[in-house]
Amino acid sequence: MWPDAEAALIAWLTPRLGVRVCTDAPADLDQAVPLVRLHRIGGRDDGFRLDHALVDVDAFAATRADAVALATRTRAMLLGSLPGSVVRVPAVVFTAVSTVSAPSWRPWENPGVIRIGATYAVRLHAA
Repeated sequence: MWPDAEAALIAWLTPRLGVRVCTDAPADLDQAVPLVRLHRIGGRDDGFRLDHALVDVDAFAATRADAVALATRTRAMLLGSLPGSVVRVPAVVFTAVSTVSAPSWRPWENPGVIRIGATYAVRLHAA
């Protein structure tokens, strides 16, 4: 069975970032920032166990400086600390991470919320 990349990333990132990490932006986003939203946008697998997920990661904050800082911290953790990490639930081992699209400003419908987004390729397999 393939691992759940989104659930595993949320489980790994949440305690390290100290902010909410989710797959859907809450309706009260302007009151919930800072937060990180991530979702799988594609990738490939071997049909058995290995997963190569493409994951969009958006950092939301009330100011551009705070959003950039959160996106930068998230990127540093993903690239520097995630490879080799194990998540118990779901049982996943992360083997590699690379940047597909570096953090940059992305539009958002609420001008009171700043969004900085990036895309990462994350390799993982079931533990």
